[in-house]
Amino acid sequence: MSRPTLRLYDGYDHTTPELRPAVKELQQLLKNEHFDVDTDGYFGPGTERAVRLFQWDNGLDDDGVVGPTTWALLLGEEPPVDDDDGDFVGGGTKYSTTIPLNDANYLRQLKEANKYKAYIDEAARTYGFEPSVIAGVGSRESHWGLILKPPGPAGTGDHTPRSGQMPPDGGGWGRGLMQIDYKYHEFARTGNWQDPRDNILYGVKVLADSRRFFKRKTNLQGVDLLRAALAGYNAGPTNTLRAIRDGRDIDFYTTGRDYSKNVLDRAGWFQAHGWE
Repeated sequence: MSRPTLRLYDGYDHTTPELRPAVKELQQLLKNEHFDVDTDGYFGPGTERAVRLFQWDNGLDDDGVVGPTTWALLLGEEPPVDDDDGDFVGGGTKYSTTIPLNDANYLRQLKEANKYKAYIDEAARTYGFEPSVIAGVGSRESHWGLILKPPGPAGTGDHTPRSGQMPPDGGGWGRGLMQIDYKYHEFARTGNWQDPRDNILYGVKVLADSRRFFKRKTNLQGVDLLRAALAGYNAGPTNTLRAIRDGRDIDFYTTGRDYSKNVLDRAGWFQAHGWE
């Protein structure tokens, strides 16, 4: 049975209260290893300190993030192959996936994404990303249009009010296949965001701008640089940089705190179905 990745402040009411049972399980496992932690379901600094010590004792990267390898060691199970708590490996071009290859939901997404493959390939060539990574972003953002209102490239997402308000045109904050944010991008207000080609190219340009930001501001390379670019696409480059400089996981400020890892998980699924 897989368990969620956990990190500092999970379980709190203002972050991820739904993860409180998983945090309690983690804390009990740490107590079993003779660490002095409270089993209260709140991943606070004390729990993080115990996790870091456990990781250090077991030869892991002591980042305080409880991913598959840390869970496996705590549970006395065999650690997953080629996994170091969520950094996807494979020479920078191959990504592992935890998604069943015959998953019906993803097969529907694949069918939709294939409609836009020419535009995805164009964006990949223009901005230097693998088509599978772009496919992963579109999958995470809109299921390639399947979860938008109305479904398709002209639909919108993120219909949660912000400060009690919604966009004046009645749509959601996210626009089109790549979910360009109405508030932060003029393209989403005045551009041809309903056109799938324009939307994909603009979204991948935003991703490339995010990557350029982290090339200037950090020494990240390879998959870590890609993860930072992806996290910046979701949470903003400044927030992601703050997470990095504070010693937190790259995804700390992203939706679900798993955006870049999840996108690469999806990218691996698309690769397994023939995408580059």
